[in-house]
Amino acid sequence: AEAKEREREWLRNQLSGDLDDNKIVDGASGERRIYRKRGEPEKKLGMQQRLPKRIVFAVDLSASMARMNGWDGRLDRMASGVIMLMEALSDPQFAHKFDYSIVGHSGARYDVPLVAFGEPPKSEDERALVVENMYRHAKSATTGDNSLQAAICATAMVAEEQADDHLVFLLSDANLGRYNIAPSQISAALTSDPSVTGHAIFVAEPSAADWLAAEMPAGRGFAAMEASSLVSTLKQAFEAAVVE
Repeated sequence: AEAKEREREWLRNQLSGDLDDNKIVDGASGERRIYRKRGEPEKKLGMQQRLPKRIVFAVDLSASMARMNGWDGRLDRMASGVIMLMEALSDPQFAHKFDYSIVGHSGARYDVPLVAFGEPPKSEDERALVVENMYRHAKSATTGDNSLQAAICATAMVAEEQADDHLVFLLSDANLGRYNIAPSQISAALTSDPSVTGHAIFVAEPSAADWLAAEMPAGRGFAAMEASSLVSTLKQAFEAAVVE
């Protein structure tokens, strides 16, 4: 994950001096480039991430996720994706670069707490408990959809603290039309804060998912109908977000 902090400055080959615009361009001159904040000692070459990337994953735990799971495995697929996310983000070489939260949304709530910022599950047992809570809530959830409110809440929550990046990933079963939620509303919620990069990933109802993804701004909507494609889609969306 390459840092893209707004305060980064590229300076001349010296410990003091003004910003050198000529060195901003990634040319082929082979000259040595050093970066630092003004007044700070020289840092190592390359890009350095001073703050973690702050991420909210808002996952669908609606009643339809549990009810239709036996038909198309949508809740199992969601759980598999969440497990892989938690395992990947627990890697020691990356853990300090990310601060993430996982919340659920359903007809009952838009902010079901699963993983809090600064408290990532560190063991298999802790990750298993997160998944257990996902299934428990989905199986007891009342009919309804809070995807829109979840997008609004996640966008506001992720921006509460400074970070190298602010990212939101909304996962939904694409059952929005039943509750008169338009893709334009989801798009507006996920793009309401210019400091936040929001994506929507639709994991069920193939026709609706493809249509909803196409209606989202370019590169912000995805459809994933298989566990393997959900993982690759999350990777694609994450890579798009961190290089924007």
